[in-house]
Amino acid sequence: MDARIITVPSEPISDPQPRKLGLWSTERLQVSAWRLRQGQQIVAHMHPKADGMIVVLRGDGELFVFDTEEPNPDVCYMPAPERGVTPPPQAPLGEATRHSVGSGIVGLVPAGTFYGLVNTGPGPLVAVAATAPDPSATIWTTRPQ
Repeated sequence: MDARIITVPSEPISDPQPRKLGLWSTERLQVSAWRLRQGQQIVAHMHPKADGMIVVLRGDGELFVFDTEEPNPDVCYMPAPERGVTPPPQAPLGEATRHSVGSGIVGLVPAGTFYGLVNTGPGPLVAVAATAPDPSATIWTTRPQ
């Protein structure tokens, strides 16, 4: 496989949902670019067998991490290719530790830890997220009410 050089899109977005763009995916590494408008978020999720990394390229936000306890299990689900994705109803997730992030900040999260990212700034937030070594079996939460 050849190396790839990719320019991360950063133009303004107007989508009602966060925009995710897959950049690279193998059984050992998955890399995606995210573009979030003000208030949008990458919902809390957990990779059981992979560490996570988020690099903020533009904008301001908060990386939220459930350090000591998982979110309410009633809001968690695992998508599967053999069935449609039917997330549970939206509900509060519980308390998380919040870290302010901005351009040039890297957040690192160990495997098995629920985490997410929310745009708290006035403009768009652009970030690159990577998971390794095994990005399979990700568990997601719903967006809070």
